[in-house]
Amino acid sequence: MTEYAGQGEAKRTLELLWGKAAPARRGPNQRTSVDEIVATAIAIADRDGIAGVTMRAVGRDLDRTAMSLYTYVPGREELITLMYDRAHAELKTSSTKDWRKAATKWSVELRDLYVRHPWLLEVSQARPAFGPHEQDVLESLLRILARAELAIEHRPSVTSALYGIVREAAKQKLMGVVSEQDRAWWAERAKVLQEVAPDFADRFPESTAIAQHQAKTGPDPWRQAAEEAFSGAVSLVLDGVGLRSK
Repeated sequence: MTEYAGQGEAKRTLELLWGKAAPARRGPNQRTSVDEIVATAIAIADRDGIAGVTMRAVGRDLDRTAMSLYTYVPGREELITLMYDRAHAELKTSSTKDWRKAATKWSVELRDLYVRHPWLLEVSQARPAFGPHEQDVLESLLRILARAELAIEHRPSVTSALYGIVREAAKQKLMGVVSEQDRAWWAERAKVLQEVAPDFADRFPESTAIAQHQAKTGPDPWRQAAEEAFSGAVSLVLDGVGLRSK
């Protein structure tokens, strides 16, 4: 299920994101805050997935009624936007002067953020939240590319490439825990494939060579291969940045 940030009524949502919303009227049954509601919703999403985030579920965890929460947050659409932006507050702007090291660090830390909060990957990037924390993450990368003296017309494509690599790497890392059943599946398929297609290695020598190389990398070749793919893809993009820089 794909979710979207930037939903809900624009003025109210942006006021909440930027801390400009008028304080909610407090009553005897309204002893909470927007920050507490968002933090609780993030905890639910981390535990149950983003589909588990409802106003009722948040109210239950806060020992409040769902109706009492609407005083603070207009609805679920706005709540998802606030959650998405707030999660990005965990990333800190890199102070590394070396632009390549800074871009690599940015990529690793954003990937790890997605791994800590897998529900972020279910939020489409088609519409930004336009919140301060999400924007900080983007701005930090753009500043790195500016330090690299990459021409401004090339920065959007590099940014898109890195975001795409990072999101895919996070998905691979989340799926990277290989169970005994997975190992058995691979072993069985490899054995049967050798019987059914004995010329497989001759027909597909490059694929076979890579598989043999990965099998020698350690006790968990799948995870190692995913790490190498991620770091290698980031490195290739940054190689291109270096070539395009002034």
